[in-house]
Amino acid sequence: MRLSRGHRYWVYWSGGALFATGALWLVYRFFLREHGEFGDPPHPLEVSWLRLHGACAMLMLIVAGSLLPIHIRRGWHQRKNLLAGCVVVAIMVLLIVSGYALYYGDEESRPVVSALHWIVGLGAPAALIWHILRGRGTRSTSNQDVPASGKLEPSQSAQSALPTTNQAPAQRPAKRPNILA
Repeated sequence: MRLSRGHRYWVYWSGGALFATGALWLVYRFFLREHGEFGDPPHPLEVSWLRLHGACAMLMLIVAGSLLPIHIRRGWHQRKNLLAGCVVVAIMVLLIVSGYALYYGDEESRPVVSALHWIVGLGAPAALIWHILRGRGTRSTSNQDVPASGKLEPSQSAQSALPTTNQAPAQRPAKRPNILA
């Protein structure tokens, strides 16, 4: 089941901003440090990227929450793209929990949690792309007779419009009298 165009843009842009700010924090944290006489001070922009990453995480929480009532629930009930969807949800949960632990956790576990967080975060776009591509490859069960082009042949559309002998004709409910007139 496809998301609306606007919803897809929110998912892609917020996810892209979250990934980009996290990746830029990694670059500034590990590769652009300046060596000083008293050690390696953090790059001045490292804190800014981390703050932007936190803000993008808040936006992504809202966007991910908007997927729960319709997209995730409907996909779960229809049993479509379950493996890839469950992997994406598991990655999101792992990133949320590890992000929470980085912000509120103790200093002793910070290096391990940080490494776990950014390793999983770097793989998250690949999981999302896998989920999207697998989802585009599946078709609705109600459209099994519809060709990939999405158009029915004239003979198919005429046949699908006629009821079969085993089907009862559709009955309309009786009109209720208007008691107010």
